[in-house]
Amino acid sequence: MTPTEQPAPGGTADLRMMRRSTVLTLGLVVLVGGFTQLLLGVTLPLTPRMILLTVLTLGAVGAALAAIPLLLRVAGEAAPTHPLVLALLGLAGAAWLLAVPAPFAGWGWAFLFALAGGVLSCLVHGWWKTTVVLGTYLVIAGGGVIGLLASPPVAPAGTDDTADLIVLGTLAVFTLMPLSAVWALQVVLRLETARQTAAELAVAKERLRFATDLHDIQGHNLQVIALKSELAERLLAARPEQAAREIADIRVIAQAALDDTRAVVNDYRTVTVAVEVRNAAAVLRSAGIRCEAHIETPGMSTAIGAVFAVAIREAATNVLRHSKATEATIELVLADTGEYRLTVSNNAAGPVRRGGTGLAGLAHRVAAQHGTVETSRTDDTFTLVVRVPTTDVAAAPGGALAGSPENVLPADGRAPVAPATRSVAGR
Repeated sequence: MTPTEQPAPGGTADLRMMRRSTVLTLGLVVLVGGFTQLLLGVTLPLTPRMILLTVLTLGAVGAALAAIPLLLRVAGEAAPTHPLVLALLGLAGAAWLLAVPAPFAGWGWAFLFALAGGVLSCLVHGWWKTTVVLGTYLVIAGGGVIGLLASPPVAPAGTDDTADLIVLGTLAVFTLMPLSAVWALQVVLRLETARQTAAELAVAKERLRFATDLHDIQGHNLQVIALKSELAERLLAARPEQAAREIADIRVIAQAALDDTRAVVNDYRTVTVAVEVRNAAAVLRSAGIRCEAHIETPGMSTAIGAVFAVAIREAATNVLRHSKATEATIELVLADTGEYRLTVSNNAAGPVRRGGTGLAGLAHRVAAQHGTVETSRTDDTFTLVVRVPTTDVAAAPGGALAGSPENVLPADGRAPVAPATRSVAGR
């Protein structure tokens, strides 16, 4: 994954959680390995060699902790070997090779070297990964053989070797731990990139559809207008009556083209409530937010549906902009009270913001249909409830029309809010 393909810094909630989990996992592995080696040193006599081993171990722990952010950046892809990794490999390897010939040699001194091999395997690709992992195992095994030859252990007959087997198995896990953690992070990064690509493709597909429809309508009409204009120009002097008829035809064709264009634009902008709910849920899910959606809108008119479409878009925008939500619900139903009710709630609500106009504008639209907008906060959960009567006000006798007071902003430019409405500014 190239830098341009990486998701935006911070990413979605799942990506942020995965990054934190990777840091904590690798940090814990480093500390466990370093603590194990230091614990071995505490139980042994204080000698110059032991002091040097302790210094090497502490240096390797520091280099390993500092190398964790590097692993997050490369995310499993091939990258130049960083000096930190070389320092980690050198310090851990020196500690292991210094310890093995000593009388107190033990497999525990190889923990950080195994980890260093795993870190190095994250920075190479292809068969080099396998080579680095196997090479790490061979160096550890070779060091163990050197230790046995230099200082053969003296143990009573029947001594259980289970502990050594457990340590060797742990060393194998330590080598693979960085590689597996970074691989898991790489999977999440690719999934995030795939979700972003899917969203971009959906937008591009819709733009292409609109462009195709516009071309199909305007291409023929403009060509006919051009031909008739040229014909009218040629006939204007010799046959003015026929030229006038051609000009009249041009006006009719131009008006038809204008009407067709308006129809395309209107169809492009008009989205059913069901589609709007589905789109909002898809956008939230693409941002890593678990979203449940439920819709039951029998007999909903186009005008009321347009109001709820605006409400759903505003609610989804608020969830993305003003919260760190991981869960959200969208429900639009016909309530027992005889009104349509939209409920949108999310956790991890952000702080109250002042000066926003989103909900004020929504309240103005809803009020035009004699509806209400209500918001509430419980702990960290934010809930938006929009209620609209089932009767289309514009279609009802004496209903609010385009020029009625309900659809006209006051002189101060502020959107009216229904009496039962409470809005949180900036949401």
